[in-house]
Amino acid sequence: MKLRGVRVECDRRVFLINSTTVLTLLGLGFFPADGSAFGTAKSWQQSWFENGKSIKETFAALGVGEPSVDERVVVQAPDTAENGAYVGISVKSLIPNITAIAFLVDKNPSVLAGYFETKKSGELKFATKIKMAETSELVALVKAGNNYFMNTRHVKVVLGGCGS
Repeated sequence: MKLRGVRVECDRRVFLINSTTVLTLLGLGFFPADGSAFGTAKSWQQSWFENGKSIKETFAALGVGEPSVDERVVVQAPDTAENGAYVGISVKSLIPNITAIAFLVDKNPSVLAGYFETKKSGELKFATKIKMAETSELVALVKAGNNYFMNTRHVKVVLGGCGS
């Protein structure tokens, strides 16, 4: 087949193999059939990342009043991060019906380090990697229903990761 002077190979066998592979992975549950694996445009707001220059300003941008400190939100992070460009963190919580989680770092150029929406579940286990400019408090904020809960962890950064 010719398309504007370019020869395009149409190999029925390769097409069938690739199609079968995708359908098999879809059937086994590797890709959700509803397309939720690709995220949605409403799952984050750019203004949340840009407008918060402090924890309180970021809470206001997120629409959070005063979250309560709750020991059921367990923040795990290293006491000392050798390189702030690559800090592994996680949060665990037994608070029911958690629908969103946010990580905030007070001394970062953008305080909001990450915002993630989840399906309601009885137990939350979530891990990611963030950048930290310097030694600071790491805040994990979880939303359950219309309530917000948080906990903090102090992380010492040896080599900053946000342009320092």
